Amino acid sequence: MTKTLIVYHSRSGYTRRVAESLARRLRADVDQIEVIGDRQGMLGYARCALEALGEVTPAIRLPRRAPAEYDLLVIGTPVWFWGLSSPVRSYIMEERRNFPRVAFFCTMGGSGAERAFATMAALGGKAPIATLALTDAQIDAGVADELGAFVRALRGRRAAGGPRKRGAGGKRR
Repeated sequence: MTKTLIVYHSRSGYTRRVAESLARRLRADVDQIEVIGDRQGMLGYARCALEALGEVTPAIRLPRRAPAEYDLLVIGTPVWFWGLSSPVRSYIMEERRNFPRVAFFCTMGGSGAERAFATMAALGGKAPIATLALTDAQIDAGVADELGAFVRALRGRRAAGGPRKRGAGGKRR
């Protein structure tokens, strides 16, 4: 069984909800990336926007668990202004030398997942084995199917809805 660590940053709670659900499904350890300094309210929102746009790496409290002690690291981030959140940027920059295999997930209002994932891969120096992008609306509606497909991908199984092999007589196996 793969020893998995999930690390994430969450300002509004959406990324936290996904991280906790994934941790239960994967029986993974979970740690939160905490930024030093206030990011709450409208002023905090503006600060997040400026940090994301400026590709800032703010001071963070590193999670308790070391990624090098795991077989798989799943990194979760909210998308801030169509890009990677600044606390996750700081985490990747600080810990990238210790990364095992990686997978990424993000939560967002509407778009920006591709850019966030590309930045995460470039900064970390590793391509993810799987990615998952969810909108806040999807999370509110329930994302069991999407989480299940992501978990199967992490475990090396075919994703839900993918092609199936046909056996003798054209029957699906």
